Amino acid sequence: MRSFDCVIIGFGISGLAMARELDMRNQHCLVVDAGNQAATRVAGGTLHAAVLGQYRKVWRGAVFWDYAQRWYSALGRDLNTSLIQTRGLIKRFHSAQDREAWTAMRDKKDEFWSEYLNPVNHQFKENLNLNLPFGYGTSDQFWRYDPCLLLDAFLDRLKAKGQYLSLSLEVNSQDELFTAIKDLDIGAKTIVLAQGHQQRIWPSFPSGNPVQPKQGEYVIIECPDLELNRVLKSKFFIIPLGGGRYQVGATYWQKRHKSTPEETREKLLSDIESVINLPYQVIEYRSGIRPGTKDRKPILGAINAERGLYTINGLNSRGLLMAPLLASWLADHLLDQKALPSEVSIDRFF
Repeated sequence: MRSFDCVIIGFGISGLAMARELDMRNQHCLVVDAGNQAATRVAGGTLHAAVLGQYRKVWRGAVFWDYAQRWYSALGRDLNTSLIQTRGLIKRFHSAQDREAWTAMRDKKDEFWSEYLNPVNHQFKENLNLNLPFGYGTSDQFWRYDPCLLLDAFLDRLKAKGQYLSLSLEVNSQDELFTAIKDLDIGAKTIVLAQGHQQRIWPSFPSGNPVQPKQGEYVIIECPDLELNRVLKSKFFIIPLGGGRYQVGATYWQKRHKSTPEETREKLLSDIESVINLPYQVIEYRSGIRPGTKDRKPILGAINAERGLYTINGLNSRGLLMAPLLASWLADHLLDQKALPSEVSIDRFF
């Protein structure tokens, strides 16, 4: 029998962060994944601590941002890979009021906003082939990673150490899960589910599944003359991928809404044409399902503490930003019995 301190099921950003965190604490882990979790791989890879559409801070955004910067920088050095693809943001103002709101936020006596938002007159010297009738603002507190590069580099490390198993565990109950692990001739003190919207095992209470699947639609376009070197934020993100290609999105739809994915794509293309003044070609569409929650906060904690079964889930659209610190919190909880912040504890649902 192969023995591990922890088996992590799922290899998106949550599973990766958990595996790294436990490894740094000298825990021997195995990651089990079917390779069909598309949420992280198709994500834009942006890392930022504010929602500029409403000029509001992400919950504990500054704390997550500071921690994530150090964490990803250290991970890049450890993997000998440059993970950061782009630094800096251009925010396209959609109205004169939007421009005024940017300035008003900077004028507040708030260190976060004064550092996060540059003065409006802080303009890039490059030629922006964009429709910018109300101008734009810029932020330096914005990084972008290549999610596939991040996952693949860490996956190579896991495989080299014999700590990755490509396998689909289609189980619907705790008993089925523990039986499946035993049948693999694997022993573990702890199991952590990091399966996103695919997770089926939760505490047996009337609350049911607290994760709400949320599908995002993206489009990849080719526009060599755009020459955009920073991420652009309008109603959506335009993210440089290199080679004259850009990822544009995301828009979200849920089955209870009347709009279809096709209608969502048509709207996205219409929005693109209102921003870009150049011809472009659609290369492909991408979609991924993110694990949302009603209160838009993650879920950490014990599904069954007596059996050593835990979860890290519900990261919504802030996976890259929040996963590193969330994994640290959960590791503290597992190894040192430290209490989890009440805002993210699974206890709020069960």
